[in-house]
Amino acid sequence: MAKFRWLSFICVVLLCVSPLLAQQAQTDAQKEAAVLFRVVMSPFCPGLTLADCPSPAAFEMRREIEARLEKGEPQDAIVQELVTKYGAQILADPSGTPIGSIVWGVPIVLSVLAATALALFLRRATNRSRQPDDDAHPARDVEDAAMKNRIDEELSDLD
Repeated sequence: MAKFRWLSFICVVLLCVSPLLAQQAQTDAQKEAAVLFRVVMSPFCPGLTLADCPSPAAFEMRREIEARLEKGEPQDAIVQELVTKYGAQILADPSGTPIGSIVWGVPIVLSVLAATALALFLRRATNRSRQPDDDAHPARDVEDAAMKNRIDEELSDLD
């Protein structure tokens, strides 16, 4: 009877601890698969990664990728096969592809050009406001002197 109690106690402990051990015993292939699912876009759910797609086809694709990783197939080979099959848009970060360079490069180039254009515009605008009016119109000085003489003559006639 005492042996039965010990045996039942050990079984209960193992039943309580086994889910915790199963969670910790995640294989390297499962870890690699989880990373890969975040790097690959789902071909079934536009705009979602394979990890976030709720489609049954995505579930099947995740299971197939995980099985291939457990067999020892390299992660790069799987990604390359997916790119060959679905195109470069399957990658969540397309920066390594030619279109990715354009997607990332064009906004940067446009921002630099806009900042340069704004700087040139502001420089010209501030240079125009600094120029004195007297240097710009020497004929105006002659006209002003003539007008002053005429005003003086008319004022003297009034006296």
